Amino acid sequence: MWKTGIYRIDDLRGDAKTRLRGEPKNISVTLYPAVCESPGLEPWAERILDRFSDQCGAFKRTYAGRFDEFDRRVTSRLKQSWDGRPLRVHDVGVSDARTSVDWFQTLSKSFPNVQYMASDFQPTVWVLAESRCTVTVTEAGDLLEIVFPPFVFNCIKRDSYRHYPINHLVRSWVQRYVAEPLAEKYRRHQIAGRAIQLFAPEAVRLDHSDARFQLSQHDMTGPMPQNVDCVRAMNVLNPSYFSDDQFNVILANFYDGLSAEGFLITGSNGDAGTPVDGGVYRKTDSGFALVESFGGGSPIADRIDRFRSS
Repeated sequence: MWKTGIYRIDDLRGDAKTRLRGEPKNISVTLYPAVCESPGLEPWAERILDRFSDQCGAFKRTYAGRFDEFDRRVTSRLKQSWDGRPLRVHDVGVSDARTSVDWFQTLSKSFPNVQYMASDFQPTVWVLAESRCTVTVTEAGDLLEIVFPPFVFNCIKRDSYRHYPINHLVRSWVQRYVAEPLAEKYRRHQIAGRAIQLFAPEAVRLDHSDARFQLSQHDMTGPMPQNVDCVRAMNVLNPSYFSDDQFNVILANFYDGLSAEGFLITGSNGDAGTPVDGGVYRKTDSGFALVESFGGGSPIADRIDRFRSS
């Protein structure tokens, strides 16, 4: 069995077949800018990112309104606990930042002087094209996606070999003899790539129109770029994405980047509107103390409880 992908904007109009045997087809990330700019097609932007993962294997999927009730309750808790100073927030691992826009709009009603940074590990990718092959790479030139009509191959989250053996064989050949040489030309600066920003249009518009809201690139395994009063990490601190050692580094970075008695907010849920399992923590002299728990609590509550500052 083999599975084709979607790589032309016209294939998303009308009664396009976007599933095979009930499983979603891969839609090329190269369509993202056109989808965002085309009337009536913007909802496909979420669908494209739903199947596209960054270099760490984290899916870029997110949805507007995903944490609405959680956002309101957390904002109320912060309002009770904060001393009135302008609140500085860093929202990390935000994918396309739709949920960051949601919380900023809620938060700014109670904290009108809020300074809000929304960052992601890989908010920009580069597209290379040569002959029949179109390749999407990281800034460093690592392969993320290959379009070789009629196929769209995700190089990080690959199609099942058992279900789609033909896809596996074609991808292996194309990656070795076409895509990798193309990426190597990019790494050697012999060709230039076309940049695609993966932040949602509403997030980009807000970044341009409101000085309180800023989009940025940030790797959580590195130091925080600036001191803040609140770090939020939603649906990103997943054991499948990070090792125990990486979790320790990430929590240490959060701790060092927070002001005295600053807040760490973390949680996870399924689709938009589903309950969030999360928690609000406050920085102490040696680690983090739970302020309030929601649902079943943060999925990494045990790691946060064990963390001790060096």
